Amino acid sequence: MKKTLLLLALFSLSLGLAAQQPATRAFIDEDGIIKTESVLTQLPPTSRDALTPMPGFPLSFSSNTTYKPMRGLALADLNNDGADEIILCHNEEINVIDGQGNVLWTQTLVGGMAQYPAAVGDINKDGILEIVSLTAYGNARGGINVFDASGNVLMATVTNNNPLICAPVLADLNNDSELEIIFCGRGKASANISAGIHAWNLQGEEIEGFPFELPSTPAFTPTLADIDGDGFLEMFVSTTSALYCVSHTGEEMYRVDSEEAYKYSYQSPLVVDFEGDGNWSFVGACHGDNPNHYVRDARTGEYRSGWPKPVSYWTYSAPTVVKNGNQYTIFMGVSGEGNVFYKYDMNGNVAPGFPLNLTSGIEGFISVADIDGDGENEIITDFNLMDSEQGYIRAWEMNGTEVTEGFPLRPQGLSFMNGANLGDINGDGMLEIVTLTYVQNFSPDDPVYVTAYALNQPVGNLVFGTYKGSNDRMGWIREEEVVVSCNPVRDLKAETGGDVSQVYLHWTEPEPGSTGNLLGYLIQKNGELLQEFLEMPEYVDNEVEFFQTYEYVVIAVFDDNCGSACAPLSVEVIPDAVPQYSKKDKIYPNPAKNTLHVEGAGLTQVEVFNIMGQSVLSINENLETIDISHLQSGVYFVRLKTNNGEKTLKLVIEK
Repeated sequence: MKKTLLLLALFSLSLGLAAQQPATRAFIDEDGIIKTESVLTQLPPTSRDALTPMPGFPLSFSSNTTYKPMRGLALADLNNDGADEIILCHNEEINVIDGQGNVLWTQTLVGGMAQYPAAVGDINKDGILEIVSLTAYGNARGGINVFDASGNVLMATVTNNNPLICAPVLADLNNDSELEIIFCGRGKASANISAGIHAWNLQGEEIEGFPFELPSTPAFTPTLADIDGDGFLEMFVSTTSALYCVSHTGEEMYRVDSEEAYKYSYQSPLVVDFEGDGNWSFVGACHGDNPNHYVRDARTGEYRSGWPKPVSYWTYSAPTVVKNGNQYTIFMGVSGEGNVFYKYDMNGNVAPGFPLNLTSGIEGFISVADIDGDGENEIITDFNLMDSEQGYIRAWEMNGTEVTEGFPLRPQGLSFMNGANLGDINGDGMLEIVTLTYVQNFSPDDPVYVTAYALNQPVGNLVFGTYKGSNDRMGWIREEEVVVSCNPVRDLKAETGGDVSQVYLHWTEPEPGSTGNLLGYLIQKNGELLQEFLEMPEYVDNEVEFFQTYEYVVIAVFDDNCGSACAPLSVEVIPDAVPQYSKKDKIYPNPAKNTLHVEGAGLTQVEVFNIMGQSVLSINENLETIDISHLQSGVYFVRLKTNNGEKTLKLVIEK
């Protein structure tokens, strides 16, 4: 019996040793430099039906020999085409990339290299997004870079001896209806911009009350929230040794000094109202000899009941706070191996199945989305290991069970300190994951990789998919009141006459800007609703008599239970009032792919509109055969202009 047990023990030991495989583990030192070491460890499970990169990906870019990008990318629709562009800040460059892997534009960044992602927002409220990237070069200098959506430089300022190692925040601090650029500088004695919190306008001017001076090195990107309900934002910022709450006018509201040999980590907290009662909390982490995860009262800085929670390893992991069901859930990771991934409730209770015991740590931002369409959210993380030159993006169910259908993703390079950026980069209404990874050999040839994967799940499944949860990087997690609005149809017109009594109604789609998607139209005649539901912006009423007057109203119907009625149109039915409308005008094939054929008598113009009512194609000659190969799959409307009038037809393009 003893011999049998010994053989079993040896067999088990051999299995354990066999599971140990060579890999590269990444870690970060106190100077913010990512380093690697070779280890023997157990690797994550192999995925079933692994997701593969989308066409055009991965893309490779240069990187700085020492400093690698952290906290991922920005995904934003810069050109209003319905698809997010990928905004990559790396080394001394910014690149904007479309969903097919094409680099749309590139600009050089002043002041050094970008380690953190850009912030994106409409700074001057002109309807066009701006992009802000901060840079640093050791302790020698930094830079503030602002671009418009097309890549034109709006600001390029070098900050001597003031490295800007954080992401910028875009927020309206002084309620002037424009966004300020808020950032922390680490200014040295001879810096032309001091150490502390800065708030600049788009003209590069410090707004009144700033800078807020800090006595030592800032530790993270500022976080902003209105914690007292007065309509103005408060700021949370830290040095490595103290945390500050600062008013929108640059006045200190309180300060909390660190204790017990911990330091505030180089990440940003999130501000959230856990119970919906106006009592805001901020959630973050500390490193040092006694690292911890914390939740503090945002008004006083005091710990909430049940906090802080000591952890075994240093952590630079940015927290994620999301509402899962009716309760908020907190996710945070740490470095090292063992218990490295935590899920808490607001009171500091660790959820069943957590912490996850892993062979390496999680240090990037943590994303949350329903990635498999089962109606339940999943958690997507980076991982500190790489093997065979490929890193990991891992996914977990809310109960801590690892998702192996399609995961882990295996992008080239390390995912350490980054994560899964989620958005719709090809405009199909479905989610994609975009990863930012790199190789760290301290070599000029070290690449940075951008890789995209199609999840084939609706965009509405996204809960939290970028650093700090939004492109403005504010870190304010709040449930904003959804204001449902829908616009009425435009230019309602009527034509009557001919040999029979009829009224031909036609109109233009509503202006863009409604909160819901347009489903179709209803007609109201003399105060009574007709039963026919219309998809196209036209209607022929044959239930009329000559020399009678009728009042029509067209109601635009949207998918958010919103309907918008236009102004009434009074029509008197008179024979031969206008030329007959041709019913022979048509388009085919429908659905179409690359070519559209048009038939109609007296055609003068063919114009194609997208679902938002924007004109995407206009043809005035050679109208019978039209090239539509450049248009993406989706629903469009084709307006045919003839010598006798207009007609609008629905077109579906399927590639």
